Amino acid sequence: MRIKVELHRDVVWFVRHRCKESEANAFYSELHELRADPVTLIERSEALHDPKLSRYMLRFFRFAGCLAIFETNRERTRIRVRECRRIAPPTKRRPSAGGDP
Repeated sequence: MRIKVELHRDVVWFVRHRCKESEANAFYSELHELRADPVTLIERSEALHDPKLSRYMLRFFRFAGCLAIFETNRERTRIRVRECRRIAPPTKRRPSAGGDP
């Protein structure tokens, strides 16, 4: 069963202007998988609670160093990608002051 996927205008802008070609290809590849088999991708995705975006629980999937945050309707016939953002690089930990080797 194919599913309807909607992209928020900020998502379209992010993919066009902030992503390299390989990142955009990874994003659209994930969307293609999402349309083809939504149940599997939704189960593979991770939960996210961001009150700035929605008061409801959202989901996200990773693509090429970025996150795509989406919501789905109850029937799982429509998914709306609400936001894309880069994943923050891991921070380096400073050596402890206690002199651990």
